[in-house]
Amino acid sequence: MTIFWTSDTHFGHANIIRYCRRPFASVEEMDATLVTNWNAVVGPGDEVWHLGDFAHGADARHVRSVFHRLNGVKRLVVGNHDHADTLALPWAEPPTHLATTSVAGVRVVMCHYGLRVWPGMRGKAIALYGHSHGRLPGTSATLDVGVDCWGFAPVGIDAIRRRMRTLPNHADPEGDPGGREDDR
Repeated sequence: MTIFWTSDTHFGHANIIRYCRRPFASVEEMDATLVTNWNAVVGPGDEVWHLGDFAHGADARHVRSVFHRLNGVKRLVVGNHDHADTLALPWAEPPTHLATTSVAGVRVVMCHYGLRVWPGMRGKAIALYGHSHGRLPGTSATLDVGVDCWGFAPVGIDAIRRRMRTLPNHADPEGDPGGREDDR
């Protein structure tokens, strides 16, 4: 089993094409491409953490249809556009606003919104988020996993870590400005 992350698919949301300059002629083309790309990387036994905004503006039947066509065991960290139809889907566990897991020895804190401090950050935990559609720059410890940043497909921990290594170090706002480590 492999674990993947994604966010901000916005299934059924025609305006997101213009808003994010997505390269699709219609919402039908966007949804079909997102499903195809998802299933090209996610197998039936894999796990996907969706960090919010699964669908927006689509009727309940369309939302359910898309959900059931997607491979994997799906979990939801709630986003600002996740309403009743999305929350009612058969997620692997109840949707939550903040979640933590461990993958390949890395503690991962997940929220729809970009965090600058999070539980375990001094212990090398990383934070993954969505919401910003690539407009909030990542750092060496926190990164946007939204589809607009990853070729419209879910992403795994190895690619996430590779990209983080190319980004600026994450400032520790709780750190001792004198550089002492005895309070950590």
